[in-house]
Amino acid sequence: MITDASYQDSQIERLPPQSLEAEQAVLGALLVSGDGVSRIVDVLEPEFFYRKAHQIVYAAMLDLYDQNEPIDIVTVSQSLKDLGKLELVGGRQYITDLSTSVATTANLEYYAKLVQEKALMRSLIKAGTEIVANCYEETEADVALDKAEHLIFTLAQKRNMQALTHIKHIVETSFQSIEARYENRDALSGVPSGFYDLDAMTSGFQPNDLVIIAARPSMGKTAFVLNLAQAAAVDGNVPVAIFSLEMSKESLVQRMLCAEAKIDANRLRTGHLHTNDWTHLAMAMGRLGEAPIYIDDSAMMNVLEIRAKCRRLKSEAKGLGMVIIDYIQLLQGRKGGTDNRVQEVSEISRGLKTLARELGTPVIALSQLSRAVEARQNKRPMLSDLRESGCLTGDSMVFLPDSGGYARIDSLVGKTDTTVLALNTQSWQLEPKKVLNAFCTGTKQTFKMTTALNRQIKATGNHKFLTIDGWKRLDELQTGERLAVPRHLPSSDHGTMSTDELGLLGYLIGDGCTLARHALQYTTKDEDLANNALALSSKLFGDRLRPSIKKERSWFQVYFSSVESLTHGKRNPISEWLDSLGVFDLRSWEKFIPEKVFEQPRSHIAVFLKHLWSTDGTVWIGGKDGKANRIFYATSSERLAHGVQSLLLKFGINARILRVSQGTKGRDQFHVNVSGAAEQLTFLTEIGLSDERRAPICEKLREQLQSITPNTNRDLLPKQVWGALVEPARVAIGMTTRQMHAAIDSAYCGSSLYKASMSRERADKVAQAVQSPELKNLANSDVYWDEIISIEADEIADVFDLTVEDHHNFVANNVVVHNSIEQDADLVMFIYRDEYYNPESEKRGEAEIIIAKQRNGPVGTVDLLYQGSITRFLNKVQNQYPPA
Repeated sequence: MITDASYQDSQIERLPPQSLEAEQAVLGALLVSGDGVSRIVDVLEPEFFYRKAHQIVYAAMLDLYDQNEPIDIVTVSQSLKDLGKLELVGGRQYITDLSTSVATTANLEYYAKLVQEKALMRSLIKAGTEIVANCYEETEADVALDKAEHLIFTLAQKRNMQALTHIKHIVETSFQSIEARYENRDALSGVPSGFYDLDAMTSGFQPNDLVIIAARPSMGKTAFVLNLAQAAAVDGNVPVAIFSLEMSKESLVQRMLCAEAKIDANRLRTGHLHTNDWTHLAMAMGRLGEAPIYIDDSAMMNVLEIRAKCRRLKSEAKGLGMVIIDYIQLLQGRKGGTDNRVQEVSEISRGLKTLARELGTPVIALSQLSRAVEARQNKRPMLSDLRESGCLTGDSMVFLPDSGGYARIDSLVGKTDTTVLALNTQSWQLEPKKVLNAFCTGTKQTFKMTTALNRQIKATGNHKFLTIDGWKRLDELQTGERLAVPRHLPSSDHGTMSTDELGLLGYLIGDGCTLARHALQYTTKDEDLANNALALSSKLFGDRLRPSIKKERSWFQVYFSSVESLTHGKRNPISEWLDSLGVFDLRSWEKFIPEKVFEQPRSHIAVFLKHLWSTDGTVWIGGKDGKANRIFYATSSERLAHGVQSLLLKFGINARILRVSQGTKGRDQFHVNVSGAAEQLTFLTEIGLSDERRAPICEKLREQLQSITPNTNRDLLPKQVWGALVEPARVAIGMTTRQMHAAIDSAYCGSSLYKASMSRERADKVAQAVQSPELKNLANSDVYWDEIISIEADEIADVFDLTVEDHHNFVANNVVVHNSIEQDADLVMFIYRDEYYNPESEKRGEAEIIIAKQRNGPVGTVDLLYQGSITRFLNKVQNQYPPA
């Protein structure tokens, strides 16, 4: 009997399959006959050699061959010496020994084949090891099976495995392809559709392409793809796989028989056939029966299963020319049944594109269109109808974590290097993610949503927002529901503005007069603020300014006069500076915070806010007991108020904006309120005020806040978490409600506890008590749950959206919003029949095939005829029907 120890020793002593003699014979033969490389270059790659030295020598030979240089002992040795690898392979002597290791070059191909087979065996061993490891690590059997099948399939299909291919080889192949196309310029490069005008625009369905064909119900999309299958398989003898998730294989074949035999579908269905029909039917059955068409009508299927079946079919049928899937919305995601169907469809789309590339076959997937088509006057479909998410108005401000600033969403169109902040809904943390696409989706009706914090966003009715119950469309939301918004936002690590610049800018945006036809000045009631502003301007602009302070009644006016005469294009240096920031010549209600301020480090932003707050900001203590307080900033500019609110997010302060009427005194004011002991303490500690007069008030309030226990009544988790997370977790561990109350130090109150929202501190305690990691993540999340106050119709406007990797969401207007799904399709076509909507249409019996997207070709419309009675599309040009 073999002991465990001896068995292990025997495994250690076993070497991977290899033949050093064959490797030496190959290299020796090439040294003897340099032109032998052309006989094996398509068989061997350097990585196929087991011994590293042999890999290096063969690679050097390939380099010489590519340069049309001779291959012999001298050239190979010199090439290795130039590369600094001659001694690594054993020196010139070993090269000489290789040349004498073979007596003849006649068996070169045999030796090369032997080296290749040994390399394949090693690859199989490696694949087997990976399969074993995957089985231990992967939790889902179908995923492990898919990975295993992919590894074996790849080895079986591509025995001459290669690493990355140098572009020169691809260029040569591409040129040969171009030559072939030129010589056969009337032939199609892809699988023919059977429709001449369509093939003229697409040159057939190309290998590796994902093709989406979409339409509203009753437009004939299934009939259309069956016509495509018949054209490919019956006329072109191209193997076609059809996966029907909606119709049975018998129904599909009956439709194909109708089209092929040109028999009325109703007569076939009812059995009222004419005498001539039998002849046509028999001929159609013969043609279809011999065609390489394979049908799977499994109702429940996912991309992994389709991929596995296609791999096997391609292997068994010695090729696969087209894959048809009817239809994409019926496919299941890998895990199935998730509440995020948008993300699931995105994964399915990417999976189909991967399938097309892996098989080198066009994959045609049918898709349903949203009902948005029928809400428009012109009901012809467009690309945005394919997406399952909505859109935002162009002025929506997208947060960019790399800079700490914002950008309008319409300014991101066409850019490929954008990073946004996205919410990981597993960990509930905000993470930077790349934008895969930014695009305009047309002109649509939008709606304005406002929250309790007065965060506002304009979106289409189908745009999705995150609630505690998952992603919901805007038109499904109700006032009173709570949305996920960022609890805090990150700042940049690098400052591009000095604290002196930020301080002066804060004063001027707050109480400065910076109009073009007015003296440049700063107005305040506090002399120390006037002196601060004068000192900052002197430090920044030196002898270019002659600042001065004048007292006018109870006000101190700081005038920023230029030393130079402002003629012949000369400008006040402060005017130039403000103009460069985009905030010159603004009235009080037009003022806003320059984008550059948002891109500063947190400590620099604190300086700006400190000086701004010292102008029109308030820190107040009062009330009968002297414990009432308020911290707010007031402005007549709504845009400025929202800018201040966004800057406060850098400190984790979720300020609320209130609109305060001034009656007949003037414009409404917008108050940016900082409330809650924790956030007020953060404000006083990290920001504060720059004026000496109110310093004692700030210090007194800070001491008060430090001495009290905060009573959280804003930053709460929605009450739905009790039923969604707490109860299932409690039941799972067998804990009673009384035991849970005791564990969280709460008096037993029955079910009334479940009627209240939950503070983060309590959520953390409850999560520990019922052992719920999901609740713990929520308790420590980056999300603030803001309440919806209103949703109202707004403008009809151009709308935009992004596609974001992994998490499929981003932060816009300081709200977490879902993204649209990028269509992975290379070709997108829509089917439209006007008579469906207009019975009296002039285009009765006609269909439009709208090519809305084609990566490597034109877009446009192809007109076809449609005969519903035989479920067949026809070329519109007379007598140019596909062969029957």
